[in-house]
Amino acid sequence: MRIALISPFPDITVFGLRTMSAYLRERGHWTRMIFLPDPACDEDYGEERYRPETLRQLVALCRDVDLVGITLMTNYFAAARQITHAIHAATSVPVVWGGVHATICPDECIVHADIVCVGDGEEALLDLADALGRGAAIDALANLWVRAGDGAISRNPPRPLLRDLDRYPAPDYSLADHHFMVADGTITPFTRELTERHLRTGTVSNLLGKMGYQTMTGRGCPHKCSYCANDALKNLYDKRGYLRWRSVEHVIDELEQVKRRFPDIGFVWISDDAFFSRPSASLAAFCAAYKERIGLPFSCLASPLTVTEEKMALLVDAGLVYVQMGIESGSARMQALYNRARMDNRRVLRAARIINRYRARMFPPSYDFLLDVPYERTEDTLESLRLIARLPKPYRLQPFSLVLYPGTELHRMGVRDGHVRDAHRDVYAKSYNMRAGSYPNLLFALAQGGRMPGPLLRLLASRPLGRVLGAAPLRPGFAWLYRALRALKARLRPVGGRAA
Repeated sequence: MRIALISPFPDITVFGLRTMSAYLRERGHWTRMIFLPDPACDEDYGEERYRPETLRQLVALCRDVDLVGITLMTNYFAAARQITHAIHAATSVPVVWGGVHATICPDECIVHADIVCVGDGEEALLDLADALGRGAAIDALANLWVRAGDGAISRNPPRPLLRDLDRYPAPDYSLADHHFMVADGTITPFTRELTERHLRTGTVSNLLGKMGYQTMTGRGCPHKCSYCANDALKNLYDKRGYLRWRSVEHVIDELEQVKRRFPDIGFVWISDDAFFSRPSASLAAFCAAYKERIGLPFSCLASPLTVTEEKMALLVDAGLVYVQMGIESGSARMQALYNRARMDNRRVLRAARIINRYRARMFPPSYDFLLDVPYERTEDTLESLRLIARLPKPYRLQPFSLVLYPGTELHRMGVRDGHVRDAHRDVYAKSYNMRAGSYPNLLFALAQGGRMPGPLLRLLASRPLGRVLGAAPLRPGFAWLYRALRALKARLRPVGGRAA
């Protein structure tokens, strides 16, 4: 079978889709990977994302395949729909959607796709390709929703989660029949030079000033935050066995392959949701093997509950140079709303102090916070700022505007309480970079680089000053100041290297 795998994501790493491609090829199928970065990025381009000429080229690439697969998250729903309609209009090739949004909203997706994959996709897509190749029925395959010609839909339950992630090969970076949409909308063959250029432009790559390779050593997350897609995914599998890890040897083998393929890789970006939650013995084995056989700087994600002195010492010795940790809020009320009550300010500060002990050997850590939450009061945001004033320097802040993603607990609350009135405007077309202009958000922007003195930030975030400057009559002025500050920072930010 010939299968076209399409990604609308702006990031070309797309670990899951590349793993899918490698697995299908290993099992005897041929894949064509097509990367179509959604031009909308952080703006609402409306329903039509791609130029007509781009779609004509895409259709030409799909005419000789037997199946088209598209991966999507909520933000890329419009892109996936436009791609699918173009393929349906010009060919009879069936289209299957997969990924987080397809898993969470299959009823919505099956209206446009012929098949929707719910949950992990490797085994389901392999079964689908094998069945189509034999001319066998596909309406009873686990994990798949299938729409028949008469409109009837087979809704098959997901199979049990596979525990052995070593079953899957390293992501496909072969460049064999890989294609990429460049800035003018032209789809061109992916080359080594083009791949390396994009590996240099990721968020962490810009921060560290090095070409980075992004990977995942496991799947899932130990937490169940009410704003996160993991909340919905855990419910799909009844929470059993959701967090899984690849073996140390499997990960190290992948990284050795990458070093041979891309000798200029300068660091490894481990993007597991909570790499620090890997069991201590496994983490120690990883650090020993990584230090001996890979020897590159690396970055990872952490949570306040998983950072320990023992793990930090092991990781830094192995080459850890950058940590991103989700704090999200300094308000106890909001921490409870996010199902993060155990990650209170005491634990946040303890984790930040452990990280700070290694400041001489690391880049400043990044701490994530959520803004523009419909249930948050001005005082909650000011509490977050007062917590930031207590964080040990140096650090960087990564403030994200909350998107109420479907399937999450907060989305259900938002729909119930009237905060999601227009799904396109309030969810699908909203990016976490679309932060509102307000006095507290202006303080976040001013404190983002970690250079604002703590006493000054505490004063500006104090209750009396916050009530006065956060009052409704002053909001338009602070919204203008916030927009002006963001525009200035964007102009000062270099194209490559560390962000300004």
